[in-house]
Amino acid sequence: MTDVFGEALLLLRRNIIIVVPSLIVALASAIAAYALSAAGYLSWQFFGDLNAEGPGAFWQFFGTIVALGLRILGALVAIAFTTGMAGAAWEHGTAKLSDGLAAFRRGGLQLLVALAILFLMGLAASALVVPTFGISLLAYMVFMIYAMPGVVVGNRAAQDAIVDSVRMAASNFWVSLVLVLLIVVLAAAGGLVGYVAGQIPFLGEAISWFVMEAVVAYATLVVVGEYLKLRQTLNEAS
Repeated sequence: MTDVFGEALLLLRRNIIIVVPSLIVALASAIAAYALSAAGYLSWQFFGDLNAEGPGAFWQFFGTIVALGLRILGALVAIAFTTGMAGAAWEHGTAKLSDGLAAFRRGGLQLLVALAILFLMGLAASALVVPTFGISLLAYMVFMIYAMPGVVVGNRAAQDAIVDSVRMAASNFWVSLVLVLLIVVLAAAGGLVGYVAGQIPFLGEAISWFVMEAVVAYATLVVVGEYLKLRQTLNEAS
């Protein structure tokens, strides 16, 4: 597994462009949310007062739903582009924005289905956190870690990618568990570095965004690399 982490870092250094799609999506989402909020058409607190009435309440509800839809679309674009470009980097050594666009066009619909299924499964796992002492959430992360690469890189249907992810994680449980734990540590470290960088005057927030999106890109490269390795191993075994 260590070779995957090392190679992923080299690929990110050679293909820093993988960070760009997530940065663009984050910036576009922030601009859209700010515009809706400044116009008075956005308030996430609206859902705490569903009895609100009148034209103002309608437009606030409409704006909030639009913002939510944009966030979902943004997540689809970011995942498809980042994962698709990560797959291209592993297979060809280089990644281009066109690789991400091709991945989005090819698997956007299945990616949406996968997101919906994983969201519901995640809710169920979260509901069982207390009685299972957190094991349900850990199991969810371990067994679902290869689902998105399966859809975007493996060109699998959403349900097939989820089944494949369970099969891959089960056949390589300890490797997958360690992979998840290392990514959690990496995300925590990246969040801390991003927070510290955010305190820098003027450019702090921009630096923070870049650091956090670079961590996401690196983690995606690691997961895609492990997915490709496990897929090859399973194909050879069968």
